Amino acid sequence: MHKTSVSNPFIVLTAAALLSMVSCAKVGIVDPEAEQQLKPIGFSVLESNMTKAALNDKGHYNFGVFAYKNTDATNNVMSNYLVGYQDAANKKGYSMSASSQTTLGDAPGSANGESMWQYEKLGSDEYTYTGSDGYYTKTQTAYMSNNANQYLRFWDYSSSSTVFYAYAPYINGTGTASFNNSNKTLTIPDGSIEHAFVENGATSDHCDYLYAATSVPTAQYNTDVPLAFKRLNAKVNIKFWEDIEGYSVQIINLTSGTGAYGVSAAPSIKTAQGTVPETYSYTQGSYYSKSGVAIDFSDPANPVVAQATGTTTDAALKFTVPADAAIGTTKSAASASPTTYYAIPKTNTTGFTFHVSYELTSTTGEKIKVQDATVYVPVDNTNWVANNAYTYIFKITKGSTGTTGDPGTINPNDPEPKPTPALYPIVFDGCTVVDYTSVDTDHLIN
Repeated sequence: MHKTSVSNPFIVLTAAALLSMVSCAKVGIVDPEAEQQLKPIGFSVLESNMTKAALNDKGHYNFGVFAYKNTDATNNVMSNYLVGYQDAANKKGYSMSASSQTTLGDAPGSANGESMWQYEKLGSDEYTYTGSDGYYTKTQTAYMSNNANQYLRFWDYSSSSTVFYAYAPYINGTGTASFNNSNKTLTIPDGSIEHAFVENGATSDHCDYLYAATSVPTAQYNTDVPLAFKRLNAKVNIKFWEDIEGYSVQIINLTSGTGAYGVSAAPSIKTAQGTVPETYSYTQGSYYSKSGVAIDFSDPANPVVAQATGTTTDAALKFTVPADAAIGTTKSAASASPTTYYAIPKTNTTGFTFHVSYELTSTTGEKIKVQDATVYVPVDNTNWVANNAYTYIFKITKGSTGTTGDPGTINPNDPEPKPTPALYPIVFDGCTVVDYTSVDTDHLIN
């Protein structure tokens, strides 16, 4: 346990809880009035507007679906069907053909019964692709359906509505998603949802977990049905700016050598030790790295998410330093780390102590390196909520902690922030004038 007195940290923290952009999906339905025959249920995932990205644009090429008619609570229309996407231009997702998928088309989003989103013949025994173009192969079990066979499903006008419950990405492994129609609960098993770090805006279907539901009344069987996905993770980013006049600041790696990395955030539990003077101790904390959820869809428009117990870790969060040679000098121009962290949103009992090193460059070219400067972010700012994005904005000031000397071995997992300043300005003491020294000499004039 460490004990330290309160001091002003070198970094001023602003925690902005920005609502994350919600991915939007639409389920396209074939017009049942066009012909006197059964009409297949088809899926089409679209962009609804410029602020909502299509599911496949975010790196998702599948999602799972459970569906029930309101007239039949026992026999489901779809039981954890895998719905897959074919990106033929970039050879991503699933390899499909019109001969296998009878509703396959090239007009995603059109209410014409054709789409790149398919489920027919994507059962684990039916999907047979083994090529090397880039599509998922049948040997990639994680991307295969839990159903051996997936048949085309049809709209039934004897029921007044059909309800779809969806999640992404599809889960196939030691556990799988399940749905209880008696209490309208979708369960994703504990350990299936993981935290993740993604660099430079990359997308991944296993760093972003989503859920959605919609009830489709008979009158809308022939129109596109909105299925708006929300995120089960929270998104966390960090940014830096500085206001040290006469110097530019560049964030540098915290550690060096093999395995070097930039900014770290050590989970830290802050405990008050006394009030006069006010002191605190900082001990190692933890956060969730894996979890599961139970989603109550009793009201499909307002689902309730309950997190499972989950798995914790005390490893420091690691963020790559901003690429800028000099970080911004205003908050609006703050420089971002290329790292995005997707967090498991459970109530935290721990804050985080951020560790950062940086280099000052004066207007004359003089350089000063400040290593292992720290600031504590309190627990109130780290209670991440699902489907929210958090940006932690740090300001580097002349009151910086850390050291300009030899830091020794830096411990990125140290939960204790440093109270000692690192930057001591050069100042002049009270100026004095030394009195003249009297020297007398005698000389004769003859």
